[in-house]
Amino acid sequence: MPPPAGCASASFPMNSSETSIPPRPDAVIVLGRGGTGAASRQSLIELAEALRQTLEPACKVVTSFVDKAAPSLPEALQQCLPARSIVVLPLFSPDEPALLRWLHKLAMRWRSQLPDQGVQVRFAEHLLGAAAMPALLLSQMAQALQAPDIAETAGDQWQHDPQAWSQVPDHQHHALVCTGPRCTALGAVAVWQSLGEAVQASSELRARLRLLQTSCQYPCNHGPLAIVYPDGVWYGRLTAENAAEVIETHVLSRQVCAEHHVHGPVELGTRAS
Repeated sequence: MPPPAGCASASFPMNSSETSIPPRPDAVIVLGRGGTGAASRQSLIELAEALRQTLEPACKVVTSFVDKAAPSLPEALQQCLPARSIVVLPLFSPDEPALLRWLHKLAMRWRSQLPDQGVQVRFAEHLLGAAAMPALLLSQMAQALQAPDIAETAGDQWQHDPQAWSQVPDHQHHALVCTGPRCTALGAVAVWQSLGEAVQASSELRARLRLLQTSCQYPCNHGPLAIVYPDGVWYGRLTAENAAEVIETHVLSRQVCAEHHVHGPVELGTRAS
């Protein structure tokens, strides 16, 4: 009997305790670390698309990000359904055992909420541990020797940066929005985007507030999380729907939202004129 339709046969090193291993997965998640710029996300998307071209059409390939970008791993797993066998390819370095253990738990939590517990999720070994990596690096080195020297590529203005980079805009507050792995898994990227839209839509808020993406500020379970400084007020359980109102009320009305308050002062002083 021919194997079920899915990804083209390939050697995927997988971690699994199940004895029934399918001949090939029917969905693959290309998992990377996010970045603040679009280029880092686009490069992973392009890599996933190149992988897709080598697989059978029935195999779904999804990109996902551990932090700072969407979709998160739970969102990507959901996109893979109704797949029965999913392989996660972690494409980031260095290998962080604690992070990988947490990602395994995150996938287990996702699967525990499914009506069908038969969906199998396996993680490939980390990229730097791949046996083919030294040969790949040697190939990259050989290609680099054929490339031009930096003197030919840096341009005439290599000693100068745009003047605007050194002009710090006036502001009174920073909102530190956590987009670390835990908060990202809970929807922090949508929170970040909604806050950015709110700031752009309000000239008053734009004149007073600077947004800043951060990694995990503390291993809490209050995410998605934002901290407003200089007041030092932590707000948790934020969503794309409520985050802007919480931060606007703090910055413009000098009021702490009790419903989302996690840590710090519960009353704020009058804003200096």
